[in-house]
Amino acid sequence: MSHNQKAAPFIRWVGGKSKLIKHLKNYVPSDFCGGNYYYEPFLGAGSLFFHLTPQKAYLSDSNKDLIECYNAIKSNPEIISEYLNQHLENNCKEYYYKMRDEYNSSKPSITKAALFIYLNKSCFNGIWRVNKKGHFNVPYGYKEPPPLPSNEDLLKISKALSNAKLVHKNYKDAVINVNEGDFVYFDPPYPPLNGTSYFTHYTKERFNRDDHAELARIAKELTKKRCLVMISNADIPYIKSLYKDSFNVYNLEVTRWIRTNGERYKVGELIITNYEV
Repeated sequence: MSHNQKAAPFIRWVGGKSKLIKHLKNYVPSDFCGGNYYYEPFLGAGSLFFHLTPQKAYLSDSNKDLIECYNAIKSNPEIISEYLNQHLENNCKEYYYKMRDEYNSSKPSITKAALFIYLNKSCFNGIWRVNKKGHFNVPYGYKEPPPLPSNEDLLKISKALSNAKLVHKNYKDAVINVNEGDFVYFDPPYPPLNGTSYFTHYTKERFNRDDHAELARIAKELTKKRCLVMISNADIPYIKSLYKDSFNVYNLEVTRWIRTNGERYKVGELIITNYEV
């Protein structure tokens, strides 16, 4: 698939890597071949997956609605497109809140998958946040028509997903069957910059300091199985300490700005691998 035919991420996601792909791609293992599986257990917007378009992929996330949305696009892109056109025609603040209530009371369906995209593209700052009951609660954020994916965009996404297995699993269960030579890319929710800036609320569960330590342990187990592992994370001392003895830790020459409590914080990025780049 040529570059201009490649699918692109169809949602906005906190921690998404769409703006970092030009840097991130340089750390993908050169010896990863199409005969092996590509695993992405924190799928989110799937920026690296869409860039690589691997022949075989196992994609997962702990956000059930996100995975159901991916599967709906994979199977029914044109129906999703029709629903999105309807949302675009009706878009306004009042309509948004009506659809948000409908979304939170709906069971999985193609209709709900389209609502997932509409709400994500129309909400404040593209933040997907749920409360402890699992209800999406982000306020309306768009005064202009939201940039919803077109029918052509969705068809490209469907094609890119055609050879991928999409499952709702936590990251630990998602990598149980990884084999030698498979490539695993972990992009977990980043740790806090201060006591209040935990951007981990995209599911009703949370991802905390102990989870980061557990992820490092699992990465070491995968290394013993001769898997190729790459991890993105924030450039802070705690994360460096988890990987300093067994992994290659690279400072990505790029920073991101994260806004919390009305202030903006500058964060460095780390790329962590169990292979030389």
